[in-house]
Amino acid sequence: MNADVAVIGLGTIGSLTAWKLASRGVSVLGFEQYGLAHDRSAHGGGSRRFVVAAQVENQTEYTLASYHDYRDLERETGQELLSFGGTLTIGDPDTDRMKNVIKNAEKFNLPYEVLDEHEAAKRFPHHKLLPGEVIILDKLGGVLRPEQTIVTANNRARQLGATLHTYTKVKEILPDSTGVTIITEDENTYRVGKVIVTTGPWADELVPELRDYFSVHQIIMNWFIPEDPSGFEEERFPNFSRVSEDQHIIGTPPIDGRLVRVSHGRGIQEIESAEDYNKNIPVEKSYELRKAIGQLIPNLNPDPVMTLAFMDGHMEDYSPVVGPLSKNKNVILATGMSGSGISIGPAMSEIAVDYALENDLSFDIQQVTPARFKL
Repeated sequence: MNADVAVIGLGTIGSLTAWKLASRGVSVLGFEQYGLAHDRSAHGGGSRRFVVAAQVENQTEYTLASYHDYRDLERETGQELLSFGGTLTIGDPDTDRMKNVIKNAEKFNLPYEVLDEHEAAKRFPHHKLLPGEVIILDKLGGVLRPEQTIVTANNRARQLGATLHTYTKVKEILPDSTGVTIITEDENTYRVGKVIVTTGPWADELVPELRDYFSVHQIIMNWFIPEDPSGFEEERFPNFSRVSEDQHIIGTPPIDGRLVRVSHGRGIQEIESAEDYNKNIPVEKSYELRKAIGQLIPNLNPDPVMTLAFMDGHMEDYSPVVGPLSKNKNVILATGMSGSGISIGPAMSEIAVDYALENDLSFDIQQVTPARFKL
């Protein structure tokens, strides 16, 4: 055996999985087809909003555990990965998404505030609220630096004994009753006890059984210059998600400069496969977002100064799939994060590690089990 466990794909989920396995004294092989924290998957762009009080039911258990894991990684490495600026959810208080944030905050005893239009104008003046809208401030939320997190987790895994192969694409995994054989594109062969597949939008290449339930989505992100940069620091302009009438926008403050990132909630479209990923974005894609910026955040110049494309793997029910394949328990999936990988990634990696080490599970896995798709 070359290692106890192999992790294939060293992005958000894979880097955290490698770190957690190595911290438990497990021998780990990691494989990444590009460099660490590359710009071809879901984690790029310099900043990601991190939510604790989720907008949907049955997710806050995961996000709260992930919050503590990110803080543990910071303490262990001395790196600053997750800000303390809070997270805003903006919209009509009578909608399910707004009610769920409050319900989850109260269920898990999370610190939060609800700000009406008058109070919101004083605290967060760049958001122009429509009549009747409110802002919910999730005080544990913040902005995660995804590339820094991935590099930090992988480097820590290496320090703890993991062997990581970058620019090494895995061509095939061949499981049997005693382990898994891994064959890379350069025809090298490795033998491990178990494999954890964390390849994001490439997951269905290695695990064809996923294809009936899995799709690849392109994510378009945009950066804007404030007309007056004063007041756009995180304290006054935390990361946010907003649904106002027919507009759905998501954004983060300028963490390391003056660029404010704002994306349209509908700026996600399905593509045929990860191999069809195209970084060239037609200018027309910014038209609808430009209108939303002018209406809802009027102190931003509405013309994007930078537009980039990323991609993510989605399951058809928009929940991840984490756990072993029914036909061979030595292959464990941790993929299909469906846009939630930053907020729930550490918890999902913990479930994958529990399966790999045959431990009692740390979470209720009913909504993420592969069995729901008969995999």
